[in-house]
This record gives sequence, structure tokens and C-alpha cells, in this order.
Amino acid sequence: MTANASDKHLFYSEMAKLLEAGFDIRKAAVLLLDTRLPASQAAVLADLKQGLEAGESIAAAFGKCLTDIERAIIGAGERGGKLAPAFQYLADYFGMLASARREVIKGMIYPLIILHLGIFIGIVPAALMKGGMTSAEILGSLVVALLIVDGAGFFLFLGARALVKQASGNSGIDRWFNRIPWIGKARRNLAMARFCTVYHSCVLAGISMSETAALASEASQSGVIREAGIKLVKAAMAGSALGPRLMADDAFPKAFARSYSTGEEAGTLDTDLARWSKLFQDDAESSVKRVAVMVPKLLYFLVLGFAAWKIAGFYSDYYGVLEQIGE
Repeated sequence: MTANASDKHLFYSEMAKLLEAGFDIRKAAVLLLDTRLPASQAAVLADLKQGLEAGESIAAAFGKCLTDIERAIIGAGERGGKLAPAFQYLADYFGMLASARREVIKGMIYPLIILHLGIFIGIVPAALMKGGMTSAEILGSLVVALLIVDGAGFFLFLGARALVKQASGNSGIDRWFNRIPWIGKARRNLAMARFCTVYHSCVLAGISMSETAALASEASQSGVIREAGIKLVKAAMAGSALGPRLMADDAFPKAFARSYSTGEEAGTLDTDLARWSKLFQDDAESSVKRVAVMVPKLLYFLVLGFAAWKIAGFYSDYYGVLEQIGE
């Protein structure tokens, strides 16, 4: 399936709607195939239909196209007989990511225009004023400068994306990202929202605590929580309560760890986890929206400073030339 969050949001929304209406998964897949889906999603549904006919589970029939959180939530929803809520959660989750991505892209348009304008002002007027360069040479210098800046920005983006991907399995990189203002808070809330949602789904499905801890930790996409998850799985396999283990690990917020510990003793884990899942989901949505607003603003002020520096340099050269003429 395409990695586009918008497409996944629409796909899971339609699946949840059909399942909620009483269609089974096979019928829902057939109906969606008749709606002229994008080729990637149609291929996923074809694999799903073929896998189900071969006796595979729903999560397995989807193939290798699912992320950890998709596979865990769909698997838990299948085993607990709650597929429609599972698909609806995924629809809401990817809808939130798609909305944040649109806001970031929209917010970066103006700063990028200012950046390119600053490069233009820093090269073309200055070259014309100094003389000694043909129009072709000036245009060539401008194109080279734009290629360097845009190329550097592109490689920085690829590098950041590669680091984010590594952070899902590397606790050191994950901790470093979590210290970044705004972004760190959004990442922590998203990781805990994924962890609690999968954990809650597994508890409702009656999955063993060791498997629940493993699935929830993997689905968190956080190196810090995955590292803590290994200890949780060992404690669960040894028959120990997990509350003390969570309270002793800084991977989890203290309030959540205390709530889990008391819920474990009181037998209210299902309701407590549902509440925490909703809380972290709401906090994650607020944090992501804040990142979508603040990151473009920060970029805007940096670019504005660069443009102002270039404009100041141009006028400095301009007045310098005027003084030379006056002499």
C-alpha cells in the first residue's frame, strides 16, 4: 500500500464504514475493489482476498505492506472481534498525520519563496551593479546557487528522514530527537498513543501479556519504548506484575506508569488503557499541530534573516559604488 497518509486515511475510513455496516472483510474488500481505488490499494485488497481464501489471518493476508502499528492493531482487532474500531483508529491516526503534513507544506511555501528571492537579490542586482559579467554568466551563477541551496536542503531532508527511521529501533537516536523542542513532545505523545492503543486492543482480545507487551512496544515506533519493551516481555514471561517495571523505567510517563500499576492491581486495565490511549491521542494531535505551525515559522524567521543579510549586503555594495563615483 502507498505510504501516503492521506490515501491510508481514506482507505481505512472506507473499510471501517463497511465493517461497521455489517459487511464481512471479504465483502468489504470486493466492494472497495469496485470503486476504482489507486493501483497500490487495489493490489493490497487483491492480496487480502487471495490470502483469506488460502486460510490466512487478516493481518497476514494484507502482506508485508503494513507498518508495525497497522499490523498490531489489525491483528488485535481481528483476534478480539473488533475490526471496525481497529480500522477506524487507523483512519483517525493517518488522518491526523495527513493533516499535519498539509499544514507543514502550506506553511513552508512562503519561507521558501523568501529564500529564493533572497538568493536572487544577493546575486543578480549585485552582479549587474558591479559589471564585468554577461547576462549568461549572471544567470549561470544564479542557477548554480539555487541548485546548491535546493540540493543541500534535499539532502538534509533525506538525512533527517533516515535518522527518524533509525530512531524507531535505536534508543540513543530516539532520545536525541525527543529533546528537540516541539518535535520531541510530539514524538513522545505519538509513541505513547501507539503503545497504549495497541496494548488496549491486545488486552481486549485476551492476548497474553508477554505478546501484548511485545506488540505494543514494536508498534510504538520508538527506540526508547522498544528497549523498555524487552524488559516488559521478560517480566511478563516470568509471571511478574508489569506495573513496577513500568514505574522503574523512564521510557514511560510517571503518571501513566502509576495508573497502570494501580489498574493492574484493581483489574481495571481495559478502562485505564482506553482513557490513556484517548489522552495521548489528543495530546499527540495537539503536539503535531503545534509542530506544523512552529517549524514553518522558525524556518520563516531564519530565511527572513538570510534575505535581510543579502539585501543589506546589496545596499552596502551599492552605496560603496556611489561613494567611489562621487570621489
